[in-house]
Order: sequence, then structure tokens, then C-alpha cells
Amino acid sequence: MGLALLTLLCGPALAGSGPWVVSEGDLSFYGGAEYQRFTQLALSTGSGSPDVVDVDNGLETVGAKLVGSYGLRDRVELELQLPWYRVDANTTDGAVCAALGLGACETTSGLGIVTARVKGLLLDELVGSPLSLALGGEMRFGQSTADTRERITNLGEGTTDLGAFASVGRSGGLADGFWSAWLEGGYRYRFPNTDFPRGSAPGSEITGDFEFLAGARRWWSIGPSASLLWRPSGYDVEDILGSAALATDVDRWAALSVTNLRVGAKAIVRSSERVDLVAGVLATAYAVNNPSDVLSVSLGLSVHPGPEAR
Repeated sequence: MGLALLTLLCGPALAGSGPWVVSEGDLSFYGGAEYQRFTQLALSTGSGSPDVVDVDNGLETVGAKLVGSYGLRDRVELELQLPWYRVDANTTDGAVCAALGLGACETTSGLGIVTARVKGLLLDELVGSPLSLALGGEMRFGQSTADTRERITNLGEGTTDLGAFASVGRSGGLADGFWSAWLEGGYRYRFPNTDFPRGSAPGSEITGDFEFLAGARRWWSIGPSASLLWRPSGYDVEDILGSAALATDVDRWAALSVTNLRVGAKAIVRSSERVDLVAGVLATAYAVNNPSDVLSVSLGLSVHPGPEAR
């Protein structure tokens, strides 16, 4: 993922969140719209430092995402994520855009990183386990983003990625409603575009997602959420901007070492047993070599034609 959309595209999928899976032969869909804006870039000192770069008048992203989940077998689920985005710099001839060159602030639109995941439920709280546990793998296809990866308005870094993850969760009753909580951690190997003295670009990544939802009535629930992305190897923003060779390389953003933690909230309103209205908001809590003031909002519908997930 690139600089501009690094935080937007790494959030958890809404249709297949947590360790739970849909029943064999059943489908679940999520379709929604997303918006993101940021105006500042944190350096290696992190977003708690006064040392940030103002990205002219900021960047804005609008997009849509479709997520489908299918129960392949009992306790085994397949998932496909299809995103589309448009990224605009509010000022295309500002000082930062001019200094970065390579058409850094040109508007970019199109298909984002396509993700396919498989998830298997190993422990099921419905049959006596104290919690639900799932293991899974993912493959991401970012080739459609390769031609614009040098921009800060890019949609990705043009790579194919392989990953593995583990997800643990628990749910229960609450008055006339319910609660649920889950935590997921993953590792992602990114086939590199190139190699630099400090390692491959992009380097491997560690991901984490958390969510807790509770509602005193069965037709609504709300709670906190969080998402973490950590790419330990690579360069700092100062290194990129201070080196003519790095600054003019098309893989300059893939070469960054990145930390990004977002926190926020998610709410679900159930219009029926099969259709949910899902709204979410996330904001940057801490960032290194990444946008430091990101605000992301999303709104969509989750549809479950078959029986409930198990």
C-alpha cells in the first residue's frame, strides 16, 4: 500500500469480521462507501512530535467497497474484497507536490487492492468451547495500482502479497441484546518490487484489528474498534525527501518503514434479521512515516441471505 491510502485500505473487512464464518453453502455481502481526509505527514519522530510535514491543503479519498463471504464447507469460509477509489489533492501545484515531482499529486482513480481470504473455524463457542478461534490465509492482488505507485495519491504499490492470520472472539447475551468482541493478528509477506540497501520494498508487515460491540436491544449495537499496521523495515520520510535517488524512484513510498494505529467506533442498526446498516469512524492515534491526522468514515449495508454466521 502506498502513502496516501495506507490507512484506508488496511482496515478489517466488514462482511467477515472476527473468527465467525457463514454456514456451508450460505452467502454474506457488504457494500459501502468510504471517505478519508488527511493534511499532515508524520516523520520518523512520530505523530506526537511537532515535526510533521503539511501536505499542502491535504488529500481526500472517496470510494466504495464490496465484500462477499461464502461458506465453502462446514466451518470454512471464502471471502473476496473488491475496492474502488478516487484520490484528489486539494492543491495540485503546492510546494510539497512540486517538490515531490513524478506527478505526485495527480488525481488517481480505479480498482484498488483486491483481496481473497480463506478462514477456518477451529474452536466454536456454540459447541462448548470458551471462545471461537479461526485461522486463515489471504492473497492480495495490487497489479492494477502499479502504474501510479509513485504518487502520494496512489491506490497501492503494485504488488502481490501473501498473508496468514489468527482471529479469536467471544459473544454473549446482554439484557434483551448481546455483546461480541474479537481480536485478530496477521503477518503479510509482500513480494518486493525492488531492493534497497535497507531491504526489500515493500517489506513484510504485521497487522492487528480489534472490535467490541454491545447493545441492550437486539436491533442495535455500538462499540470501539482499532486497527494497526506495522512495517518495520525501510527508510524514514526524511531519508526519502533528502535523497535525490530515493525521491525520484517509483518505489519511494514502498521503501518506507511504517507504523500506523487507528482507533474509532463502529455502530450497527438491524433493519431485519438479514440486513444491517453499518457505520464506522476511525482516526489516527499514532503514526510514524505516515499520515498523522487521518479521519476515515464509512457507511454501508451488510446482507445475510442465509442462516446466521456461526
